Amino acid sequence: MNYLLLLLLFLPASLLHAEIGATPQQSISRYGTTERDAIKESGLLYFRKGGLCTIAHFYQGRCDLLSIFSEKESMGFPEELSDERITSLLKSEGGFSEWTAAPRFTINGVWRTPDGKLIAVYDTMRHKLVIMTHDAYVREQRAKKAPR
Repeated sequence: MNYLLLLLLFLPASLLHAEIGATPQQSISRYGTTERDAIKESGLLYFRKGGLCTIAHFYQGRCDLLSIFSEKESMGFPEELSDERITSLLKSEGGFSEWTAAPRFTINGVWRTPDGKLIAVYDTMRHKLVIMTHDAYVREQRAKKAPR
């Protein structure tokens, strides 16, 4: 038991706090009771905590995509997230203290982690921050191209 406590003390806080990569049970422990549990139907858990709504997607038992937005609405859309809040969410939910902003070719904000394993996009029209693994992004792009 003491060994586990020592290990937890020496792990970087970002590893203990990161949501990407968490199991459904770890997410429930972190965010509390789900608003909606659709894990069996679509791999999704919906949470509401701290003024935010968070939708977590799970692939092979691990969170690979988060959609985060304000629970407050204005004209049918979530309220905008401030730059400070986005920066804080990238660190806490993505688990990296450093994110590199990609050159803006769109009105949306786009970031990557230094190792390229995570991507984040802030949709400025819908006011939603999406943090995803690179693998989730690739799967999403393939699904868009697949015949229906």
